[in-house]
Amino acid sequence: MIPLLRLVWKHTLNSNTKALADTVLRHDWAWPNPPAGRPDSAGVTHPVTDVSDTADLLDSIRRERLDAPVDDRLECMYLVDVATDSVQVYEATRRGRWLRHSTVPFDPDAAEPVLGCGGYTLHGHHWQPAHLWLPDARTGFDAEICLARHPHDAPVWRFPDATAQAVCAATAPTGEQAAWREPWLRRMGVEFDLNWPDRRGPHRLRRDADGLLLLDVAVPDWSWWLMPTPGDGANR
Repeated sequence: MIPLLRLVWKHTLNSNTKALADTVLRHDWAWPNPPAGRPDSAGVTHPVTDVSDTADLLDSIRRERLDAPVDDRLECMYLVDVATDSVQVYEATRRGRWLRHSTVPFDPDAAEPVLGCGGYTLHGHHWQPAHLWLPDARTGFDAEICLARHPHDAPVWRFPDATAQAVCAATAPTGEQAAWREPWLRRMGVEFDLNWPDRRGPHRLRRDADGLLLLDVAVPDWSWWLMPTPGDGANR
């Protein structure tokens, strides 16, 4: 299973773990990875280019807890960890419980700790203290930024809930949302959604392994300023 998931992750989805998780959870699958055309137990498949065939199974998508009793038909479970670009593998025990087997990185050559943005320190990914600036703002918001190259060609931010709440307050639409022309951040329970004036999305901010919120899409007119270090200037 791991080699097949790695093929889809690297060659089909350009090493984008979130895209892999979204793709996997969108369907029931006969089997991961091409070639298409392998029949499932119901005899019906629908090919998805360079991923696999979806299956018309009665069970559909399952939502369960790790501490719930294990179904007799299940043998292994693979949890895609978006924050660390890895797969957590569990095996079913005779007592009907999940036992953690291993954690496997999608990049088999990775030798350094994985950052929340999905990059590795040996590939030039690291967090730098920075301020997030919004249009017409008089002050910046505390955050960190990774300026290494990412699959979506945008820098990746991470920040605590306190910064997210301040951004929510600063970007909240005034008047009718339909007439609002700027992106805004909105709190939804314990989560945060980035909303767009053209009614795209919303984009749910995910969290990294440290529990910080990740902003991994480009937002027009939102800018950044690196915090200066001794003997070094700030860059924007």
